[in-house]
Amino acid sequence: MKFKSIIKQAFEKEELKEARHIDDLESQILMKVRAEKTEEAELKRYFRPIESFWNFKIPYAFAVAVLAVIFITFTTSSVLAKGSVMEMLINLRNALQQELSQLLNTDPTYRDKGTQKYQQAQKEWCLVSARPAEAREQAVEAVRDFLDRPDANVEYECVRNPSNNTNEQPQTESYIVDFDRFTIDTQTNQITEMAPTGGRWGENKDGTRWFSPQKEYDYTARYSQTEAEQLARTFIADHEKALGKIDLSKLTLESGKKDDGSGKVNYFFIWKTDGQGEDIPQLNISYTQGGQLISFLNELIH
Repeated sequence: MKFKSIIKQAFEKEELKEARHIDDLESQILMKVRAEKTEEAELKRYFRPIESFWNFKIPYAFAVAVLAVIFITFTTSSVLAKGSVMEMLINLRNALQQELSQLLNTDPTYRDKGTQKYQQAQKEWCLVSARPAEAREQAVEAVRDFLDRPDANVEYECVRNPSNNTNEQPQTESYIVDFDRFTIDTQTNQITEMAPTGGRWGENKDGTRWFSPQKEYDYTARYSQTEAEQLARTFIADHEKALGKIDLSKLTLESGKKDDGSGKVNYFFIWKTDGQGEDIPQLNISYTQGGQLISFLNELIH
């Protein structure tokens, strides 16, 4: 009887283990079923049966994007030539440029250049009028070469059109690096001018004036005028990529210096072409007595 009792207890323990195992399996299966039902409900919520096209509501921006993709796909197909697409984009850009130009020049609400409204419109006009990024990249490389700073942060500012004719291709662009503005000839991607941007100032409520940060110059008494002239000649010769090839031997040099009386001396050098009058093309470059380049102007390119 003792053995029977032991055998019975052993079977009861095994049955209990099996029952627990079966319960665990049942729980796992039920959890799996519930998860699948939940996933199915989520799918039905996000992927409803297709309704009538006219009753299906989509965001306006998405609809515009879809229409734009369809339009571009259509226009780039064999129906329209690639040239037609480019012409359409150019016409659109010109229309935007003219619209912004009209706002800036004729709308009285844009007369105050200090307002955010004017500055935003001006910024948009500059972006619309800009050359392609690939073309501007060459201008950026020229500025970096000028500065001997391959990693200089060069920021595109705007285009300039000397004749103020909106139908004429802009001849120059301006770029900003720190406190200096660089003017680039768009035909050659060479620098025609480098000059300080100039600081801003205003009046405080108490009547005193405030000034924006300005460029600092090195006026250490390091170079004579003759030595500064050699600096200028070497700079022009070593920066052909940024300035173009300039033959100073064919130009006439005029030089001088300016002393403000406090020990700050600037040297200036002007190379002129042969001729008479005030509008003779020339090349101007100036240095501090510490050997720091102040400004550069090349009128020989035009």
